[in-house]
Amino acid sequence: MELETLFTASKWEILQHLAEQALSPLQLAERSSTSLANISQQLRLLEMAGLVTSERVPNRDKGQPRVLYRLAADQGYFIATANDFTEKKLCQLSDYNKIVLRIWFYEDANVRYVLEKAFWQIEQHLPEITRLTVKKVSEKKIELCVVGPALEAFTVADRKGHDVMVTFTNNATCKDGHVLYDSSSLNTS
Repeated sequence: MELETLFTASKWEILQHLAEQALSPLQLAERSSTSLANISQQLRLLEMAGLVTSERVPNRDKGQPRVLYRLAADQGYFIATANDFTEKKLCQLSDYNKIVLRIWFYEDANVRYVLEKAFWQIEQHLPEITRLTVKKVSEKKIELCVVGPALEAFTVADRKGHDVMVTFTNNATCKDGHVLYDSSSLNTS
């Protein structure tokens, strides 16, 4: 099955809802403002492609969901087009991969470059980190908020060779900012 055909707006919306929590077809239909029949058909296609999985749950109370759907795994479907390389592939994602992808999805390309280099410097601390967010960004400084070990500030060079200071704020929650890592959102299935 060609995966590109699965990424229509309606199926993408289902995947976005399931990234937040497991839901029944009825709950998905209500959130998507569409029919239960439509959601059920879309879920069957997503399940056949290995993107979602279903689980039967005990149902003692009338009106409670009998089947819950969730994302099957942490995956990324990549389509790369470059002058000397084109490829498409579905890949399993590690925590490291997810952080790099969140960096790549950061709006500013110059900041992405510095963030990626900064992550290489703190990668060995990832098992101790619970949450990592980009708190403040300026031309000469990036402040990261970390829930975990106290990390020392350091500098990395941007694309032009200018030093950018990377500093860390330790905070109990790190709720504000662009999330790079959150261990509480790990897929434990």
